[in-house]
Amino acid sequence: MDSSTGRNFSPSLVAPAGNLEKLKHAVRFGAHEVYFGGESFNLRSQSGNFSPEDIEEGIGFCARHGVKTVFLLNSFVHENDVPAVKSYLREIASYTFDAVMVSDPGMLMLLKESGSKIPVHLSTQMSTLNHPAVRFWHSLGVSRVVLAREATLDEIKIIRDHTDAALEVFVHGALCVSYSGRCLLSRFLSGRDANQGNCSHPCRWRYALVEEKREGAHMEFIEHARGAEILSSRDLCLIGRLKEYAAAGVDAFKIEGRMKSLYYAANTVRIYRHALDVIAAGDDPGPHLPFWNAELDLVSHRPYTDDLFNEFGGEGFSPTPYIRKTLFMGYGCDGESGEEIRVKVFNPIYEGDGLEAIYPIQGNRVLDSACVVEAVMEENEEKNVAMARPGKIYRIKFDRAVFPDAVFRRKIQKP
Repeated sequence: MDSSTGRNFSPSLVAPAGNLEKLKHAVRFGAHEVYFGGESFNLRSQSGNFSPEDIEEGIGFCARHGVKTVFLLNSFVHENDVPAVKSYLREIASYTFDAVMVSDPGMLMLLKESGSKIPVHLSTQMSTLNHPAVRFWHSLGVSRVVLAREATLDEIKIIRDHTDAALEVFVHGALCVSYSGRCLLSRFLSGRDANQGNCSHPCRWRYALVEEKREGAHMEFIEHARGAEILSSRDLCLIGRLKEYAAAGVDAFKIEGRMKSLYYAANTVRIYRHALDVIAAGDDPGPHLPFWNAELDLVSHRPYTDDLFNEFGGEGFSPTPYIRKTLFMGYGCDGESGEEIRVKVFNPIYEGDGLEAIYPIQGNRVLDSACVVEAVMEENEEKNVAMARPGKIYRIKFDRAVFPDAVFRRKIQKP
């Protein structure tokens, strides 16, 4: 119970699932809900997404673990897409999602006309920034609104006081240079429509100046050694402010990143879940913050910000390159544990490599362990190999036992 508001909130942690592997690890590492898209009409057409078989398996896996599923129908619909949307809604009608997420009012209307009874969440793409807008969407049957990333904490408090709709906010991940992702740069510069899930991320490109009377004469201007990325924003990280947002009445905290690695999903989920558990227990998050920040620094990211608006004067943009301190090496298969387990490999692994294993939260503890690779063997043969190749499963012997559901990383050595 928050004494200042009299409201009792236990926010849900909503995690990205770019494919079935990532979904399972997000669940194992502590997500309360996962969001994912099918093969059509979602805003991450490059993320792998879910086949009909993957959807069935993912729903079943989540149900067995008490985790909710949010299915994405959040692309913007052109007129010539309407027949295909109607057909797709018929195809997915039998799935037992806990919610679907939309951006386009037309998609909401088509869902209603299809007879769907599944709760509807509104995407951040609609840039919802005020309580009349939240009440408007709630009156149309939307049960949860994902607020625009641009909504300040003070605005969220006011919105909470004026609506019974569930509120969701992003707490971690990439930010867009435009209002909540509604950008036309990609379509203009590369012919790829961000609002239909195909963004080419021109805000991350490097740019040069051209003077109008000297066409073709590119003049370099320097932000850092790699050139100038004048549109590239920092990444959001609210790990140190979760208690404030929970007290403000936020119902769900969302992590961005369906396009990011399985390791990113696992590690960000376990850290944010641990933070929520600490806050829910009434404990002071302060002593845990150095560890949480250190762990979040070990997933690939741009420099972090925790205050989007105060840094819009310029510091909210990223003058330094992408930060990458670890490599995702692989994960243990099928809950195996012990000194020798099967590992699906994502980067080359050699005998003698020193790795770190991270694990799902055990009780109230966040666990990792260091381990050394003693031998690499083919999955189904008693045959040692020089290197475990990415994309395959190997049996790997370590110098000590590892726990179930291990995800392995290796620190990148500085030159």
